[in-house]
Amino acid sequence: MARIIDNRTSLDKTVRIFDSFYSVDAVVAADQYDIVHGYFTSVCDTKNIAANFTAVLFRISQQTGIDVLELLNEIKGTSNKLQMNQTICYYLNDLKSRSSLYGIGTVPRPVQPVARNVVQ
Repeated sequence: MARIIDNRTSLDKTVRIFDSFYSVDAVVAADQYDIVHGYFTSVCDTKNIAANFTAVLFRISQQTGIDVLELLNEIKGTSNKLQMNQTICYYLNDLKSRSSLYGIGTVPRPVQPVARNVVQ
């Protein structure tokens, strides 16, 4: 995945991530990619899952403007995989349509008299 071009004057130290599910293309720093991917490789069961979590975390970072290493530190603060998934679901739900939510089994139903007063 890392692409390094050495023509004796410059090095390209970036990684290009293409997420085929979301059709998102991102160019990120190779050192940050190695840190994030290394963490997910250590906690996930397969390399494919680790690569997917890595791509998602960089997408969240791009969309929210939060540094990817800050997001990773927040995820590292969780004590198990369920809390890690909940943290990632929180950010993903903020990026997508409100018609469905990740990590939610039953959609909360608002009280109609109160909901009509809420301005979005």
